[in-house]
Amino acid sequence: MKISTTLSFQRSLNSMQEGQAEVAKTREQLATGKAVVRPSDDTMKVSSIDNLDRAIAKEDTYDMLMGQLKDRYQLEEASLTNGSDILIRIRELAVQGANATLSAKDREIIAVEVQGLRDELLSIANTRDENGNSIFAGGNTELTAFKTQTDGSVLYQGDARQTYVNVSDERQLGKNRNGLDVFTSADRNVPGSPASFTISVADLSKFNTAQTLSDGVTRIVLDHSGANAPQDAQDLLTDITGHASYSSFAYTATLSGNDLVFTAKTNGRVATAAEPTLGTMTVNQGSAGVADSVQGVSFFASLDDFISSLQQDNTANIQRALGEITQLHDGLALAIGKVGSEIQSVDTQMEINTDTRLRLQSMLSSEEDLDYAEAITRFNQEMTRLEATQTSFAQVSRLSLFEYL
Repeated sequence: MKISTTLSFQRSLNSMQEGQAEVAKTREQLATGKAVVRPSDDTMKVSSIDNLDRAIAKEDTYDMLMGQLKDRYQLEEASLTNGSDILIRIRELAVQGANATLSAKDREIIAVEVQGLRDELLSIANTRDENGNSIFAGGNTELTAFKTQTDGSVLYQGDARQTYVNVSDERQLGKNRNGLDVFTSADRNVPGSPASFTISVADLSKFNTAQTLSDGVTRIVLDHSGANAPQDAQDLLTDITGHASYSSFAYTATLSGNDLVFTAKTNGRVATAAEPTLGTMTVNQGSAGVADSVQGVSFFASLDDFISSLQQDNTANIQRALGEITQLHDGLALAIGKVGSEIQSVDTQMEINTDTRLRLQSMLSSEEDLDYAEAITRFNQEMTRLEATQTSFAQVSRLSLFEYL
């Protein structure tokens, strides 16, 4: 087989071009620090690198969201801490206002300070973040959380919706807060009314017998026969209230015109068996009675009632307000605790995400980063091979019969 000069030249040229391509590739790897510069270098590694890049980008997104969330929580914590300090001061004023030695004018002066503190609390409840969103309005962040009505009362305009933010593939944390969970209501005891029953005493002759007054348990025996007949209604009442068993009787007895009134000593309804009876006398039910109850009073309504009590010099309601303000402060303290717990949760999750990112970056580095020692050694080998190829080509290219003529 003939080997022409052209074929020899072409093979040498191809060998030099291949060597130059390998040198260029290694030089590019050294310049970028990456083992895989373009997808064609290693398709399997490119796929792994893309997956790792996406995972790291996701962790970066989680970190950004958690940073924003932590800023939000810290704003809430600062606001609520200020609110707690204000409530502590209001409670001190309530203790002071309940002092019996204060005059009505002194309490009016206290009311002025409490009014200012109450308005400051309302401003805190309507705090907005850097984007202008209400932080205590639930899902209605565009609205003012607590709005003052024309009658002076405060209405909550937010809702109870909860928006969640992903902080990892498996975990979410709440972003907004229901204002009613923070500025909680106070429980107020509302006294009920006792049941009362009446017996007409217009005709005293009906009582001129031996009779027994009973509440189903305690019995009061009245002997009005003969000379013991009551002279008037007051005489009848005296016999009842002066009886040895009267202190144990479930009712108090009073007179109201021509009626003998039995009023239950406890509020609320009474059982039929416990209704008072007096011999064969007809007892008329005047009222069934209403039991004591607990009524929820909104945060700002409770403060407004306290201010009114101070202005009206109503010591009983000032004492009541003292207990309610303690409840309001306890609710705010609980909310501060929840926010603090959520801040801790964010910090813990950020540490977890940092560890995850480091692990992913380590895996990414093992896939795409260049081993410089190996690459430099390989580069030197490729340069030596290329130089040898070029030198050999230079020598072979001079081989010709004309050199010997």
